[in-house]
Amino acid sequence: MWSDRESEQDFLGYTSYVNVLAETCTMKDLAPLTLGIFGAWGSGKTSLMRMLQAKVDLNAVVAKSRTLWFNAWRYEGREEAQSALIHAVLKKVVEGKTLKQEVVERLNKLKTGAGILKLGKAIGKSLITMTPDIDGFIECFKKESEKIAETMEEFERDFTALLGELEVERLVVFIDDLDRCSSAKVIETFETIKLFLNTPACTFVIGADAAKIQHAVGEVYNVTDTKRQKDFLEKIVQIPFTIPEQDLRDIACYVGMLIIGRHLEAKHWPQLLSARRSFYTCSGKIEDEIRGWPGKNRALLSGKLKDVEDELAAVMPYVDSLGRGLRGNPRQIKRFLNIISLRRRLAEENELDVKQDLLIKLAVLEYVWEEFFNAVVETVDPATGHSALIEEVLKAAESDDGQQSESKLVTESVGRVGLVEYLLAEPKISGKIDLNPYLFLAQTSLSRGRATGLQPADEKAKSLAQAIESDDPLRSRAGAKQAAAQEPAVAAAVVRVLLTDLASSREPLLRTHIINGLEGICRSHKEQYAQVVRGLSQVDPSGQDAVAISATTLLTAAEKAETAVPSELKEKFKGSKFASAFGSGRKKPGKS
Repeated sequence: MWSDRESEQDFLGYTSYVNVLAETCTMKDLAPLTLGIFGAWGSGKTSLMRMLQAKVDLNAVVAKSRTLWFNAWRYEGREEAQSALIHAVLKKVVEGKTLKQEVVERLNKLKTGAGILKLGKAIGKSLITMTPDIDGFIECFKKESEKIAETMEEFERDFTALLGELEVERLVVFIDDLDRCSSAKVIETFETIKLFLNTPACTFVIGADAAKIQHAVGEVYNVTDTKRQKDFLEKIVQIPFTIPEQDLRDIACYVGMLIIGRHLEAKHWPQLLSARRSFYTCSGKIEDEIRGWPGKNRALLSGKLKDVEDELAAVMPYVDSLGRGLRGNPRQIKRFLNIISLRRRLAEENELDVKQDLLIKLAVLEYVWEEFFNAVVETVDPATGHSALIEEVLKAAESDDGQQSESKLVTESVGRVGLVEYLLAEPKISGKIDLNPYLFLAQTSLSRGRATGLQPADEKAKSLAQAIESDDPLRSRAGAKQAAAQEPAVAAAVVRVLLTDLASSREPLLRTHIINGLEGICRSHKEQYAQVVRGLSQVDPSGQDAVAISATTLLTAAEKAETAVPSELKEKFKGSKFASAFGSGRKKPGKS
């Protein structure tokens, strides 16, 4: 399995970005500088920044530069976040140095934490309008209220002088996870950065989701105009760099290299990294090129060649679906691969008959079409594991007459972009596959956001009765099958709920679904026939042929199960000519 932590191994093709950005960070003509590394959650911002820090550190001897990593989120909820950043900067510049007395004095002067912190807030509080907060300055420096400008300049002079005395030509501060902080902390951090931005030796590299930063500006400064929010970013961030989206070839390289890299010792990673360009530029299929690499480099592997080849063979055919479904998000992809690895091990531990290709395909289905997958779970036949929903979706999609299904759920599913094509692609997922072992493995993910623990019998009964009473016939039939699979006490409770609703309803479709559901339950729980027969005596089928047909079918089944059925009850439902025809053995006229 793979760690969710950032990596300095360039499986994402960031090397060219890192090389250019490292030069930019230490360019004299650009200082002072704030560089924004922008991207959504999981897009690889932290990994890119770690590679960038390593590159700057590599050149530190020549450039006389120092780097500092500051995780803003670690200080979320703490008052001293601004002070912590200032002190971290000061600690970094003196690190490993023998300090002269005058340097110590200058450092102590800069470390007047509370004053500097308040000064930072005063400087940055009105960044949108750039209007000085006079009251803030007076609060911080009551004794020197007439020398506000001089005090600001003094801090800048002292800090610049300190860097010169310590021969630090460039300090590069990396601020990560800023977009995970509250809006107030985001703005406070920018206020602190502003305190250093008149010092030519400083570069700040900020990793964040630009949209969340703009939202923080709007929330803290009560600015609703998106252009003004953007202006704030542009005042602070001179050079924005947005991480490009990963295309399918990038994802293929990333997935393949993750798998191969797990079977290599760290000392052999450079050989794999150097092969990335050949993977990306190959004339044939990129998946084939990646799958062939272990065989050509088996001496570098730490384990068996077959293990890595089997893993690549199981995952690489689904890279396109995986990449599109997870929108090329590296963190999501790594998470997905970890889930697959966990489920594969669980399958082995529980001796489940699971096919690797279907395990992956169903996991992709769960990720990409989550609503459809959840509907499959809710309607699967617990006895056989067959999915009537998948079967009906494929049937409707292959229908030549263009007639829509009577099930709204099926119609909506057919309309989901790419779903039918995915179901039909190899390995095909049909309605006749036993999904039970796969759903067992997926149940931890399926429980996200749902109540945990066993439902009381009455709650379970109400839930199943509600499914049976659905106006969607597929959901109704699926609910009946699931109710039939319950233990006797739950099945009996479902029957009671259904009979109560049957007696109070005059809606033909609802009554028909209830009676059909009762029949399905009674087939598995024959002891319920007697109660259902008594319940039907309260039903008036007048003018409702479908209700009469369903009731006649149920009463016939009850008699075959040796349950007494009053003759007058049979006659009541045989009053319909359709029910009479059906009772005499003719074909039932269509589904309800």
